[in-house]
Amino acid sequence: MLSLTAGWGTFAPLAAAEGPVNVYLLPYTWTRHLAMALWCGGAAVVTWWLVLSALLFIGLDWPPHWDGPLLLGAMAGAIAGASVLGEGNLRRVELKRRFGWPVVAAAVSAALAVVGDIVWRALAGAIFARDFASDVSDDSLVSLTFRFGSFAAAGLATAVGPLAVRRLHDPLSHLAGGVGGALAGAASWHLLGLTGLGQGMYLSAAALGLVWGGVFGLLSWGIPDALYAGWVRVLSGSRLGVRIPVDAPDGLPKERFIGHYPRGLDIFVPVTEGASELHVTVAVDGQQRYTARGLTLLPVQVRRFLEKVDLRYDPRRPAPLETGLSSGDRIVVGEGAQRAELEFLMLPREES
Repeated sequence: MLSLTAGWGTFAPLAAAEGPVNVYLLPYTWTRHLAMALWCGGAAVVTWWLVLSALLFIGLDWPPHWDGPLLLGAMAGAIAGASVLGEGNLRRVELKRRFGWPVVAAAVSAALAVVGDIVWRALAGAIFARDFASDVSDDSLVSLTFRFGSFAAAGLATAVGPLAVRRLHDPLSHLAGGVGGALAGAASWHLLGLTGLGQGMYLSAAALGLVWGGVFGLLSWGIPDALYAGWVRVLSGSRLGVRIPVDAPDGLPKERFIGHYPRGLDIFVPVTEGASELHVTVAVDGQQRYTARGLTLLPVQVRRFLEKVDLRYDPRRPAPLETGLSSGDRIVVGEGAQRAELEFLMLPREES
């Protein structure tokens, strides 16, 4: 099937995982969603390289008909284990569980992928017409037509291992990532082989692992906002550089007050910079949604790309105006020469 000489191609919140969080300073931008994709895809490619090295330099060998099951099993195990290990690293789970659960997930996925390939081979003879019997039983045939089921089963196995460890957390995204990733990887493996860009199926197997792991890492478990916390920092004025966290340590709703009242405020902005006693607040609710609320008749704005929101208090309204906040939004207190500018941003919780 897929000759190995041709290449290889979170624990959900492990519920008890509490304590400090470290996301290795991954910035809170859209690119953070690619981190797990690159991690899982890279794990599959490294595994492909290690197995090839074992074949070439150590001399390991097995019957040709085991090339397919071992290839798919090793890739499924590497991707599943990398996904769980990546989450453990980000959540800073204790070392015993951080490395123990990935081994469990990898073993489950690898075993199921091997079994799935064997079952597909047994069923393929009955699925395809007798005219294709010789093709179905030919272990050296590199064809996606007759190996489609093996890839789909391996993708399903990739999802089951992490799901077992993550306690069935978000099964649809795992199943879609596993099956979709395996089939996307199979398509890239097949196309590179057909076009000759895979150098005789050598790089095709590497592309299989990269695409398979990348799609699974992208869809199965993304880096959640819960690993970050909101902060407010002063960008201009006499208080330049002052910053405070918005979130409470216990995760309960919290509101931070900004103004020039001399006692009890979270950020003091002098009256000479356009601030009233209580000028604006930044709050977070139990679902980690952040809002800014204007408490003054003096100018106060929230500025973001192509948008300005005026939050000056309207006495005719029963409650102050408020707007949602996203990382990078600016809060402008006062106007003209008497003004100060603050920024709301998301940072890793370990900095809190």
